[in-house]
Amino acid sequence: MNIGIIGSGAWGKALATLTAKAGHAPRIGFRGTRPSGFPGTPNLRTLTEESELLIIAVPAEGVADAIQQAQPGAGTQVVLATRGLQPQTGHWLSDLVLENTACRRVGSLAGPAMASEVVRGRPTALVIASPFDGVCSATQTALHSEHCRVYTTHDLQGVELAGAMVSVLAVAVGIAHGVDLGVGAKGVIVTRGIAEATRLGTALGANPQTFSGLAGVGDLVSCASHADHPSFSTGVKIARGGSAASRVIEEARSVLSLAERHDVDLPLTQAALAIMTGKLRPKLAFNDLMRREARPEPF
Repeated sequence: MNIGIIGSGAWGKALATLTAKAGHAPRIGFRGTRPSGFPGTPNLRTLTEESELLIIAVPAEGVADAIQQAQPGAGTQVVLATRGLQPQTGHWLSDLVLENTACRRVGSLAGPAMASEVVRGRPTALVIASPFDGVCSATQTALHSEHCRVYTTHDLQGVELAGAMVSVLAVAVGIAHGVDLGVGAKGVIVTRGIAEATRLGTALGANPQTFSGLAGVGDLVSCASHADHPSFSTGVKIARGGSAASRVIEEARSVLSLAERHDVDLPLTQAALAIMTGKLRPKLAFNDLMRREARPEPF
């Protein structure tokens, strides 16, 4: 199976590693320096035309440019292997593909796979979401091996939302770690953060079970357990006086914009954004959350 992967960073190379271990032929589309270890090409349109499955493994802000260069057609199967929503608009990345290319068969890949652990051969799992069974089965075939289990679901928006929420919540866990709030505080952020994601997902018509699976709990626990994960390390940096990159702030704002459009309250996500933008100190933000009115624990 010929698999094209757009993105020559650590995650793109990790996905190429998984496809090779599954017995297939990955090729990486890149800019600048040619990636080592795998065949590659800077011509994304040619890569797309020659691939049975196209995986986009660039940051959310780079997806628009990637698909503009690749121009996937009506027969192309595209999988978005990136967390987040469209920058500025807060809309789905899958819609970005559908609205700007002829491609109709789109999926989203998520889960607790860490690039550094994939290349070391450590076991992991992923979930591919698409309304198209063909996209799900092709992705499963491309990546599933004794090193990586790949599960399928039709809940595309649920998986996309879970990925966006995990990016923000992992920053919040990193902040708690950075100011030494303890493991209990991290547990609160993980569980109540997933509760927020579930509430918003339910309002959007997503399957609430998606958020207790690999794309939600699984991914967040992985992010929050790895000191080198970009979102977690960003949170630690913020807690210790550093500043958040504009990309991280935009991720949080896009999630909150989506929640506002659907009248869903996300107090933990709001607190994380307030800390990122310097409006609240980390411990004060957590104290405010702890003072909220006692209530049952419905999701």
